[in-house]
Formats: sequence, C-alpha cells, structure tokens
Amino acid sequence: MRVYTSSETHTWIHKATDMFGLGTDAIHWIPVDERLRMDTSALRNQIQVDIDAGDLPFLVIGTAGTVSTGAVDPLPELAAICREYDLWFHVDGAYGGFAAVLLNDGKGTVPEDLKGISEADSVAVDPHKWLYAPLEAGCALVRNPEALRAAFSYHPPYYHFADHTEPTIDYYEYGPQNSRGFRALKIWLALRQVGREGYVEMISDDIRLARELYRLADARPELQAFSRGLSITTFRYVPPDLARGSESIEAYLNQLNTEVLNRLQRSGEALVSNAIVGGKFLLRACIVNFRTSLEDIEALPGIVIRIGKEVDAAIRPAELKSA
Repeated sequence: MRVYTSSETHTWIHKATDMFGLGTDAIHWIPVDERLRMDTSALRNQIQVDIDAGDLPFLVIGTAGTVSTGAVDPLPELAAICREYDLWFHVDGAYGGFAAVLLNDGKGTVPEDLKGISEADSVAVDPHKWLYAPLEAGCALVRNPEALRAAFSYHPPYYHFADHTEPTIDYYEYGPQNSRGFRALKIWLALRQVGREGYVEMISDDIRLARELYRLADARPELQAFSRGLSITTFRYVPPDLARGSESIEAYLNQLNTEVLNRLQRSGEALVSNAIVGGKFLLRACIVNFRTSLEDIEALPGIVIRIGKEVDAAIRPAELKSA
C-alpha cells in the first residue's frame, strides 16, 4: 500500500504510517515546485509507476499551509487525480485550513487553491493553531461519517446503553479513543465569543503582519527574505560583506543563523523558529497570535541584525573574514 505526500509535509505522516502498520517505507515523497507546492506531474507519474509495479496506491495527502513556509498545495488538481485513480484525498489543514474563511474576501488574501478543501475525503484542522485555542485541540472532519464507524465501531456484549428517543453521536464509534475529554468546550466558547467575523479579522491581521515582515526583511541589506505563505515568513541574516553562493559560505551561513536563532530564543526578545529550504537554515516567523502587533513586527528585523552582528563577530572563521 502506498501513501503520497509532498516533501514539505509535517512529520505526523511518519508516526501515522508506523502506528497503522504500514511503515514509513510506504510513503512516497513527491517533490515540490518552485513555490514549494506538490508537483502534480511527479505525483501522477509516481502513482502510475507503482500501479505498474503491482503496488496499491490508496492515499494522497495535500497540505493547506506547509509547516515550514505556509505553502498551499494545488488542492483542486490533487482532488482530480484522486478521483481519477479512486484514491482517498486527505487535506492536512492543521495550520492553514482555517484561512479558507478568507477565500471570498474580495482581496485575494489567501490562495484560491484552498477551495480544494471542499473536495477532500477528510480534513485535519488544529484549533490550537489558528483558532488561538489552548493546547491541545485537534479536529478531523470526514465527508462520510460511516467511514469512521466502519473503522472504529465495536459492540461487545458488555456495551449496552439505554435507547435514546433522539439520535446521538457516540464518539467512541468515530475514533480510536473510547473515553475522551471535552476538548471541544474551549473551542465552542471561543467561537461564541468572537464569531466568524472575529476570526476573519484576526486571521487577516496575521497574514497582513507576515507580509509586512517580509517587506521589512527584504528591504534590509543584512537580511535575505526567502518566502511568505499565509502567516509565515522565512528569512536569514547574511553579513553584507559575504558573497553568497559558495559551498563554504553557505555552510557558514547555516551555522551563523542557527546560533542567531539560539541566542534570539534565549534572549526572550522574540520567539521565532526555523525552516530548512533548499538546504538553507532560515529563521521562521509564524504569526498565529492575535496579540502580535505591528510594533512587534517592526522591531524584529533590528533585533535579528543586532544579534547577527554579534554572533558573526564571534564565530566567523578566519578564512572567511576577507571573503
């Protein structure tokens, strides 16, 4: 059995294939295009190669907001391929799925490819990401609920519950847990508090701030802006006197930015994470906090540059001092 997903997919797929007995060798990692989205031609070719080899393709995973850069796969094209080959189409919208609320804002704020979520057989979303809920709160939406019942419902003789006059949803029939906490309460409370309009405003603000950060980083000679997708911007510190491109300098820039990230996190001034794109170690700002302000975004480039200069002065190898 074969699973298809892009090389940018979150590591949950490693755990899932191991937990369900397939093993990680079942995954075929599909390359991405220049926008870091799954290459649909490569996907189609790989599916056909596997069929010809006697393997059984069964699942394609498209991502609505990749973990590193916020890229959105060409979901409508993936859905069409899945229909053609009769494959299950799952959308990993854990981070970016909620941005679909902005599809009809008239401003082109989010990629049109998010419309492909509506064609999925299943969708994962994490309210503890872009619904601003406390950890942890995950949600799986399945087009045909009977698919979940077929997988998880058991009725041993010691299960005898009173008949209900009104139909009920018994969650032990829809997932691996028999007993589960009321995680949905905090999500329901937040939805009641801010409503759809509130989430539209907050998610729009986050995306706007990420765009502004990209602009600010791109305008500074000491910073190299790499990507911006949804509310994620990636960039790195590059000393102006270093000519990028050679293997030795790129290796040093990875070392330099790794230490910049470490010192930035320890400083408490700002919290960014990292991304690896094309072998380059980048600083990754993922804005999913409604308290993040424009002032925060405007301060970040200066903080990174200051720390970058300090680190570069301390660790640059002698052979690169005149590079």
